[in-house]
Amino acid sequence: MRKTLKIYFTSDMHGYMAPVDYATGGRKAAGLANMIPHFAKDGNTMVLDGGDTIQGSPFSYLRAQAGSAELFARCMNLAGYDYVTLGNHDFNYGYEYLASYLENLDAACLCANITDVSGRLPILSSAVKVMENGLRVGIIGICTDFINVWEKKANLTKIRVGDVRTALTPVYEKLRPETDVLIGLYHGGFECDVETGRVLSTTRENIGYEIARDFGFDLLLTGHQHMALAGAEIAGTYVAQTPANAEKYVEAELVWEDVPAAGGRTSESAAPGNEAGVICESGGGRVVRCSTVLRPAGDITDPRAEKLLAEPERQTAVWLDTPKGHFDKPLLPGEHLDMALHGSSIADFFNRVQLWASGAELSTTSLGNEVKGFGTDVTVRDIVSTYIYPNTLVVKNVTGEVLRRTLERSAEYFDTDAEGNLRISRRFLEPKISHYNFDYIMGVDYGFDWRRPEGSRVTHMLYHGKPVQPEQRFTMVMNNYRASGTGGYEFLRDCPTEREILTDMVELIIRYFEEKA
Repeated sequence: MRKTLKIYFTSDMHGYMAPVDYATGGRKAAGLANMIPHFAKDGNTMVLDGGDTIQGSPFSYLRAQAGSAELFARCMNLAGYDYVTLGNHDFNYGYEYLASYLENLDAACLCANITDVSGRLPILSSAVKVMENGLRVGIIGICTDFINVWEKKANLTKIRVGDVRTALTPVYEKLRPETDVLIGLYHGGFECDVETGRVLSTTRENIGYEIARDFGFDLLLTGHQHMALAGAEIAGTYVAQTPANAEKYVEAELVWEDVPAAGGRTSESAAPGNEAGVICESGGGRVVRCSTVLRPAGDITDPRAEKLLAEPERQTAVWLDTPKGHFDKPLLPGEHLDMALHGSSIADFFNRVQLWASGAELSTTSLGNEVKGFGTDVTVRDIVSTYIYPNTLVVKNVTGEVLRRTLERSAEYFDTDAEGNLRISRRFLEPKISHYNFDYIMGVDYGFDWRRPEGSRVTHMLYHGKPVQPEQRFTMVMNNYRASGTGGYEFLRDCPTEREILTDMVELIIRYFEEKA
């Protein structure tokens, strides 16, 4: 007997519900509202989401200031989601904000390694859904356990985040024999190249390759890395991932046959005209055939979602266009490599704000992968489109030796090709692009010689014109992400914390303009 299953999968939408380009105020072919018309549901169809849904856009920032994510749930309900999992950024605005999303959501939330110890949030580890055709489909949700590293402790007082593999194993072992098709919904990416198996990262932030290799999922839907992966096959498990900000979604079709497998696995292109994945088959007394494509959101908006979002988006536009400050000359971005070599006026500005807010002696900051910059007249739109993260600040007590190690880590950003030409190190580009892990430091004069071996590239460090000594101590302000030691700066995590500034950096920038006006 042959049975089919259609799946629509989104992930890392980051608050992009409407087809709006928040940097310009214009429309763009993106947003959940533009995906909804493509989700043709019937009794053998499921709509799934991989998390990072309620944070990441100016729209979601303003919703968080109002204290409710209900609007995101209402949009998801219009789209007909069956199951969602949580992403690390879904915790950024605190417990109540997350609760307002989950408690208004029709879909079931599945996350095997996340527990609300108060029992309030409707979080399950897994589910089994029997489709109209009788197909028994198991879904297990899981999220990167690096939430424990990144997230502010205040946001996790009621939340326990467990090790991914430890939580996944018993749930998988229970569901595998009880289901015809088993799907992993993983808010995490790949630590290895999906085609070659080459190791890209040795941390446990992303273990998608390990999960695909060691477990027998029929389909592993991934996120977190924002990688446009239409499809690949790893040890018999089919994998896919969407890019960020609701630009594209995955459409997958699985065919199940209750017959002995004949042949083995095959790979071929799928759906000409779209970003194609592969088609794979697996045996074991049955055949699961899976094909998938990445499809664009398109430019047709669901009228129900458009009506729902119209007034909140109008309010957002008014807020974004509010004037906040003025510069004598524009602060514009250059190429990331050029800014790393010669400095950035935008990073300098962020550092000035951090020093003003903290009173620290030194400041370190980074820039996002996409940087809008500032004209001479600055609006809220310019601020939230240039400082794109929900960061607060931490003041650490660091030694001169720690300062040197911080600079040496940033100096690893530089590499050379076979002809000796300067380029960005592959480690900042794979498995995901991470220009935000290059730090700009203010308060100390320093220099790099990128031709030297890694670990010895810092040529000098001067504080008030004098060489920095290894044992010399400084207060250094940084965002909470960097203070957690993430991005190769593990040594910062262990430095004593002088104080925390729990005001969002966007709000601090706005206050800075208001005070300096």
